[in-house]
Amino acid sequence: MSRCSMFLLRICSVFAKVLKDVKLNLRFQPSELNQEFFQGMIFPVSRQHSRQTLMVFGKPASPRGWGPRKTHIPEFRGGLGNVLLLRMQSQRISRWVFDLMFLVCCSSLLVNVSVAQENDMLHAGSERVVPGTSERVVPRATERSDFLWPRKTQQDAMVVFLGDSITHQGLYTQYLENFFYTRYPDLGIRFRNAGVAGDSISDALARFDLDVASHHPDYVTVLFGMNDGQYREFDASIFAEYQVNMKRLLDRIESIGAKPIVLSPTMFDHEVTRLRQDDPTWRFRNKTFSSSYNALMSLFGAWSWDESRKRGNAFVNLWAPLNSYTDLGRRLNPNFTLVGDAIHPQASGQVVIAYEILMQLGVERRYCASRVVSSRGNVDSGRTWVASEGIRDLQVTDQGRSIEFHHDEVALPWVIPTQHSTVKLRWNLPSDGQQGFKMTHAGHRLSADRLKVAGLAPGQYEVRVDGKLIGTWSHVQLGTKVELQELRKTPQYQQSLEVAELNRRRYDEFVRPSRDLMTSIKGIKRRFPVDSEEYKSRSSSLLEQLQELQAGADHLDRELRKLARPRSRRWVIRRVDSRNQ
Repeated sequence: MSRCSMFLLRICSVFAKVLKDVKLNLRFQPSELNQEFFQGMIFPVSRQHSRQTLMVFGKPASPRGWGPRKTHIPEFRGGLGNVLLLRMQSQRISRWVFDLMFLVCCSSLLVNVSVAQENDMLHAGSERVVPGTSERVVPRATERSDFLWPRKTQQDAMVVFLGDSITHQGLYTQYLENFFYTRYPDLGIRFRNAGVAGDSISDALARFDLDVASHHPDYVTVLFGMNDGQYREFDASIFAEYQVNMKRLLDRIESIGAKPIVLSPTMFDHEVTRLRQDDPTWRFRNKTFSSSYNALMSLFGAWSWDESRKRGNAFVNLWAPLNSYTDLGRRLNPNFTLVGDAIHPQASGQVVIAYEILMQLGVERRYCASRVVSSRGNVDSGRTWVASEGIRDLQVTDQGRSIEFHHDEVALPWVIPTQHSTVKLRWNLPSDGQQGFKMTHAGHRLSADRLKVAGLAPGQYEVRVDGKLIGTWSHVQLGTKVELQELRKTPQYQQSLEVAELNRRRYDEFVRPSRDLMTSIKGIKRRFPVDSEEYKSRSSSLLEQLQELQAGADHLDRELRKLARPRSRRWVIRRVDSRNQ
């Protein structure tokens, strides 16, 4: 149970005890009619002009004698009568207040427990503290019966990202690929981007065989809704069409043996439409939008969630996190946004999408490396130095002032490039992906690269990896834990950055151009029947180019897997002489 739940439970118990004491005091009081009694514990039964009738519980000689009796008190003169009436009214109000507060606390407790259970479901598999230590461990995959993403043991799985222009942008898909390239270099998961700008679910159904089924996927993520609502006010017929088409699409995915993963529609930012209505560079300044379109996307997402539950499919809520992070950002900057043109998330918003997919579906390994070296014993009896798994050739010299070892890395930190593209994209949105990383704490939560050296003598220590100085920390900092995943100086960060930049090149040169070709093929298909000669003659050259682009993307995919292979690195932690500081 969370701390908040425990706190509310304690409040409830306190109020229950107070209420019980008050009720006992109201009932069990002596019957002497003194002023203190009148100011404290009396119950009005009726009030007449000349007398006040009170119900008094007198104290009998034996327990069986308990019982109420009416006592008529002459009219009080002066201020005593007013005091009695005020005391009686106050007593009743106090009881009502105590009862109300008790009910509110109980309701809050139930709500808190429900939220905690929902968070546990969304973020299951998170770190837990080992009792008696400061170390945190991640549950193994066998402890996760609800794991929904490709498993560590599932080799060469195929994942297709099906969607509209938000998927066509190739950012959240690229960031997810970077995660799996560097976190599971031997897993061999393959990816296909099947996003097409301007698509609705009906368009996806029309190109399903060519763009999805032909890849024989194991998983298909589904991100639609923004175009399906047609940017209009709620229309029952439009919503019904969305429901029918979504069911048909999920049936098609399941019919080819793949598992659908439904992503909710993303956020529509109405504030951007207000801020950019006079901006000549805004693509949609002449387009009319419903004033409640963001709420409509929430409705589409809620229905998709319910449909996924009925089918037993995985679901990821993107609408809520994007809105929540936007509200947090606007507390500091009123013009803050994650969706720069109101429709398409920019790089920071795409990082949020990738992060939420990983967190809500669950990943088996939330850290990339954990290096621990510690000493046991004392100077008199002799110290023994021990190291965690993966560390070999440990050498401790100069009474613990110099430590050297080799560490066999198993993964790299999750890194995204500063510029999301080296070519100009049609969406013309800012490259602020690092801001999304910072907002979500994605590095710490999903990519911790840890170094801990406990038992060092007091002082400052420099840390070198493969001969390169990466930083200087005190013995306290190293003994607690240092996280290196966002330290650009480390060789492992630079290696992961090379992977991310090569994948960016893969998207710029092959993946997005293939998506542009599919957009052209969609236009031809709308004009001519698929079995017509006109369609075949117009689309044949485009289909050949599409295959060439896919071959180029596959070639760089193989290069990425080679580049992402972890290496064994030499670590040196050495105390720095104070005279050289």
